[in-house]
Amino acid sequence: MTPTRHSRLSTAGLLRRQFLAGPVASVMLALLVLAGALLATGVPRAVAAMHTAALEQSLEQFPAREIDLVASSRNLPELGGSSGETTLEPEIDAVWGAQEQHLLDIRPSMPELLTRVTGEPLSALVAGPTIAGVAGAAAGSNSYQLFTAFDPRIREHLTLTGGQWPAALTDPVPGSTPLEIVLADAVAEEMAWVPGESRSIPVGTNPQDVRLVGTFAATDPDDGFWTHVPPVALEPSVAFTPEGNIEVTGLGFADPVSWAALQESDLPTTMDVWFPVLPDRIRSADSAELVTQVDQFMSQVFVLGSGSWEYWFATVGEVAFASGLPDALNDAAVAASASDAVLATIASGPIGVMVAVLVLGARVVFERRRTGLELAAARGASPGQLRGILALEGLAIGVPAAIVGGLLGTLLVAADAGPVGWAIAALFALTPMALLVAAAPGLSPLRRARSDLGRPSTGRFRWMAEVLVAVLAVTAVVLLYRRGLATSTAATGVDPLLAAVPLLLSLLACLVVLRVYPIPLAALVRSTSRRADLVPFLGSARALRDPSAGLVPVLAVVVGVSVTVFSSVLLGTVQAGVERAADAQVGADASVGGTPFTLEQLDQFAAVPGVAATAPVYSAKPTKVTADGRGRTSTLIVVDSAEMRKVQQGRDAATPLPAELGATEAEGVPVVLSKPVADFVSGADSANLDGDDFEVVGVVDGRTAYSPRTNWVLMDVANAKPFTATLVPRTVLVRFDEGTSAAEADEITAALAEIAGEDAVVVTPDGLLTELRERPTTRGLVISLVVAIVLASLLTALAIVLTLVVGRPARDRLLPLLSTLGLGRRGERALVVWEIGPVAVIALVAGALLGIALPFVVLAGIDLRAFTDGDAQPAVTLDPWLITAVLAGSLLVTIAAAAAASRIDGSVNAARAMRKEEEG
Repeated sequence: MTPTRHSRLSTAGLLRRQFLAGPVASVMLALLVLAGALLATGVPRAVAAMHTAALEQSLEQFPAREIDLVASSRNLPELGGSSGETTLEPEIDAVWGAQEQHLLDIRPSMPELLTRVTGEPLSALVAGPTIAGVAGAAAGSNSYQLFTAFDPRIREHLTLTGGQWPAALTDPVPGSTPLEIVLADAVAEEMAWVPGESRSIPVGTNPQDVRLVGTFAATDPDDGFWTHVPPVALEPSVAFTPEGNIEVTGLGFADPVSWAALQESDLPTTMDVWFPVLPDRIRSADSAELVTQVDQFMSQVFVLGSGSWEYWFATVGEVAFASGLPDALNDAAVAASASDAVLATIASGPIGVMVAVLVLGARVVFERRRTGLELAAARGASPGQLRGILALEGLAIGVPAAIVGGLLGTLLVAADAGPVGWAIAALFALTPMALLVAAAPGLSPLRRARSDLGRPSTGRFRWMAEVLVAVLAVTAVVLLYRRGLATSTAATGVDPLLAAVPLLLSLLACLVVLRVYPIPLAALVRSTSRRADLVPFLGSARALRDPSAGLVPVLAVVVGVSVTVFSSVLLGTVQAGVERAADAQVGADASVGGTPFTLEQLDQFAAVPGVAATAPVYSAKPTKVTADGRGRTSTLIVVDSAEMRKVQQGRDAATPLPAELGATEAEGVPVVLSKPVADFVSGADSANLDGDDFEVVGVVDGRTAYSPRTNWVLMDVANAKPFTATLVPRTVLVRFDEGTSAAEADEITAALAEIAGEDAVVVTPDGLLTELRERPTTRGLVISLVVAIVLASLLTALAIVLTLVVGRPARDRLLPLLSTLGLGRRGERALVVWEIGPVAVIALVAGALLGIALPFVVLAGIDLRAFTDGDAQPAVTLDPWLITAVLAGSLLVTIAAAAAASRIDGSVNAARAMRKEEEG
């Protein structure tokens, strides 16, 4: 029996032989498709991961109480047991179980996404404050205020550090049995309350003893639970009374069962019940849906008890939950939209270069196949068969490469960005087939045409296309400027107009290059024609008559260089903006804050060697601004304006403090307002601050170094007495001596931190700068810019190589003939450089100029404040060293690419060249 053999002349065999005859070009095109698919799937996932990390970090900046789903009531919980579904201890369940059951019954009514991002319900009740009297205390001695908290899960949130847990109080109150509590270590120390000691609080008109039986520390100080009880739970408040005496306020925890005995005590109470929001479970892509679900949940009322009256108090009934989560998510969405707009603008350039390189790669593959396909056409192959052959090879190149690239992009970035990336990868998979099939109509040796003779019939269409591109580019720029920054990224996110502007301007620059560069080249041909050296004349003449560089390679070079320069300018702008924002937020050489500071500590700060001046921020408390009967809550900031001007002297971003601010005899108290407050009172017939008149002496748009809020009222300490009872500074700004070195600044900072204590924080502009640069959004932008610079440079180099490879057939016919006439290898390489050199130089110059101009155009519609954390749009910053380095790198890449391409397969003998001339 004759064994079966696969014929090499079968269709599959011929296709295999065709592919193996020139596999390098096809492999290279496959690698381009793979890279495109990888970026298509990986980049959106990386952006989604960046947005989610930025959102989580943003939510962590909010106190948990501001974003949790909270219902707060001054009514009392309904006592009683549950149906057995709670996780409370049995004795605690007997008192708090009924309310816990109501909360558990609410949870199933939550939408699915809201349920996933919230935890199990919690509750806490705080009574007081009441005076905790010390037996035998002398007049004028320290006084103590005590809050008493009841937490059904006390042992989950507290860890005993001494003594014992409080016992449950079951006897009537007031009575002879003391109420046992535990205090945080710092609170017990400041209140001078030792375990075993009893103090009395008033319950109605009678005293009730309260005994300290132990001390505790927070099991997790960062737990959001601690934002639902007064801040004096872990750190005491020390203030001065109007009489000038020291008053210490703290909070103690009693056994939760004890509340049943205290329910009728007529103490002032506040109760919070809440579903804690878990930021690490929130994805940026779910923000819009989550906002809708939270708003829907907050619009409902839920039963938390009977709402009945018991003697002189009422139990809680129906409640509505509130949360600042929607506002926080919306703010984060605005920042994410700004990020997407910038990233889309950055990505548009490399995408353009990638498309150009793919076109060149497909042209290289087509030229490798041209001879064989033309032979098939001459032997009777129909156009459909030729297209089929090219389509099969295009699919064989594109589909496997796109699948591998897409899988790599999916595996490398653990995030979910939806199906968009795979849809773009599918386009990359089909691109080789489309480009190869589009070239099939030219497969006829009888229709060969010389490119250097031109095509006059296409001139009219070329002018029309160029005018259309120019009109589109100018229109896009005009529309961008007319629309401006205010309604751009915040409202539109990824704006097609904004993303198209760089590409349209790049395309316009390409057309200008193609129109302009023949003019100096023609002059060069005329000047070199009179010289004896052949290479300059022949090279310039060939570059003019038979240019290898058409629209596609010029587009690749112009866009590639402009992207690198634009990215470097944008990188410098963002870095400079972050530096200015860090300096403005600190407001001095150092800022010490976090805890109340004593007068002794203020004197110690000023006495540190190397400190030139200090200025405390005496108050940052809520206040109420009223305009024509409408009220608005704001933040009152109190400073000594004279001291603050000394500290902030010479700083560019210092908050203006007019001299009138310290006036004490004006009819209304002089104040500086933030712009939101100024807009609120603008045009009002009457406006007051906590009921008193004020006079506006300045308006500032944005934040100050004294408070992170943008909604504030600032006054001098000389006028603060009617508006705040206490002037305890929690922030101190410090100015160093002139000429302080970095090492000396570190020593001063360490000394300030030692004086402030372990719970305080010392911030410097350099330290905050490092923190701002490490934010996910800023870090993601910097990485994107660096990747764009590297990718655009590599693609530009590849475009130059492919351009010279496309022109290799003409060189294969010309160079061997010239070598027989005595042209050496150096002359051959020089002719290769002439093919791409003139237009590459002009394209480099055009790309550099365009890259420098683009930021001034594009940044009119991009809000960079999401990256800099500043209040103002950063000005475009041209870093000459960075731009020079990028341009030098682009030039070196271009030279290296041209040199490498000139050495590709340069050995063709004269006989073969002559045969090609006869055949072609």
